[in-house]
Amino acid sequence: MRVYYLNLKKIKRNAILAGLFLLVAFLLTMVLWRQPLTPATGKHSGIIYKVKTDKKVCALTFDIGWGEKVPGPVLDILKQYNVKSTFFLAGPWAAKYPNVARRIAREGHEIGSHGNRHINYTEYSEDIVKEEIAKAHADILKATGRSPHLIRTPNGDWNGKVINAINRAGYTAVQWSVDSLDWKDPGVEAIVNRVLNLVHPGAVILMHASDSADQTPAALPAVIRGLKEKGYTLVTVSELLKYGRGVAE
Repeated sequence: MRVYYLNLKKIKRNAILAGLFLLVAFLLTMVLWRQPLTPATGKHSGIIYKVKTDKKVCALTFDIGWGEKVPGPVLDILKQYNVKSTFFLAGPWAAKYPNVARRIAREGHEIGSHGNRHINYTEYSEDIVKEEIAKAHADILKATGRSPHLIRTPNGDWNGKVINAINRAGYTAVQWSVDSLDWKDPGVEAIVNRVLNLVHPGAVILMHASDSADQTPAALPAVIRGLKEKGYTLVTVSELLKYGRGVAE
């Protein structure tokens, strides 16, 4: 008959080590859960205002949430100047005007999301934020056939909780480093001058193609010409991110 002896010291030591391992794993999980996540590549910030680059390249972006009068002329101008841009579409708008939304995609522009309801995400739970993103995603996908992965939050409102929800939904948040203020209707010359004076390498330029920004079509040709005269290449946000690291600065 064999007799087995238990090494209590060894068992105790292993139990302590196992407990420490579980504790560290738990704490690491909690840290990752609470902190905003970066995109899958780990290259860019969780929210992007601009791209770090010395090259004269920038992205024209347009938010759309209301109306169908302004988008058409904006698209005509972009086609005339052979410029591809990123459009952030509100889900309900895409559902209401699918023909316009489809045209944006068909003409080679990048499709992003501008959310569902025009609400401040910081006032809601992560679950509600993810529901808003999912509803908009479904409407945009149905209207355009494109599955967006970039989002500009309504009102540009965000905090760490919101970015965490956005990243967990498979999106990257994109803000802007140059605001044209076209939504304030300050006058065509003011819009043009503001963009051309503030543009910088890696800039994300905010403009609007909603009917509330009815000065945008008149200002856009001069904006494009002025940027090109300054030596800038105009690209989509996703293309811009290939030039360097997207940062929250």
